[in-house]
Amino acid sequence: MIKRRYIWLILTLGLIPIALYPQSEGDKGLSLNNSLANVEFFLIKQDSQQRNNVLQEFTSLISTFEALRIKEKDDRAFLHKLFQKTHRKSLNRYNLYSDFGDTMLNGNYGCLSGTITYALLLSHFNFKYEAIELANHVYLQVHVGASIVLFESTLAARGFVDKPEDVQNALERYSQRNTSADVMAIAASYDLPNSEIENRIGLTELAGLQLYNRAIQTYKNSDLISSLDFTLEAHDLYPSIRIKYLMQLLINEILYSKGLSEKVKQTALNNYVAHIRENRISQTK
Repeated sequence: MIKRRYIWLILTLGLIPIALYPQSEGDKGLSLNNSLANVEFFLIKQDSQQRNNVLQEFTSLISTFEALRIKEKDDRAFLHKLFQKTHRKSLNRYNLYSDFGDTMLNGNYGCLSGTITYALLLSHFNFKYEAIELANHVYLQVHVGASIVLFESTLAARGFVDKPEDVQNALERYSQRNTSADVMAIAASYDLPNSEIENRIGLTELAGLQLYNRAIQTYKNSDLISSLDFTLEAHDLYPSIRIKYLMQLLINEILYSKGLSEKVKQTALNNYVAHIRENRISQTK
């Protein structure tokens, strides 16, 4: 595991203003370097060349919207154009397990990677927002004055919701939502605790959820050890109940697996126990 990287992530995102809290009018957004530093932490499986390509692609997006922002001073109009242009350029094909790197490199996206893309852009331009984590979905609420607009990455042209009555209707649909075709990876296939989740989260937690989805993907491919590694990293960033539950499920499956050697099992157990001790987690909670 590359744990030091995620400790640095927590410290870095704690120091960089990421537009999750009210900011005074006239505040500038993040510098390009700070925005690209945020981007780096969402690249979990890309090699150095791919990482450079992602950074170039995101830099191009920022340049496009910085030029647009000079012309478009109205926040609501700017947000609408940012949503639509980003979707047309970068969010091309729905794929449940796509991570942010896949989105930037290939145009594949899911609700999580699409939300991450928009969150990074909103942070750069210093808009106040919250990512809303549901049991099976994630979307953005963006503050514009005293009102909010919604960024629903899976709905393309209909995903920018700004009329008050439409926002209210959408919020009611979210509250009634059960698992469906556009769920985050885990809820579609596994009976983990996921009912009545509605958490307001930021970039750090979104990075944790991306690792969580990666853990599920490797689990579906029967790679229990890699899945546990991703889950431990996810828990470092976002110690949520369902990530903790998955971590416990995986260590149990590893210890009872007939296909793994005792040495591999012991190493996995040692990593798990070290993580528990470091994070002061009670196994009985």
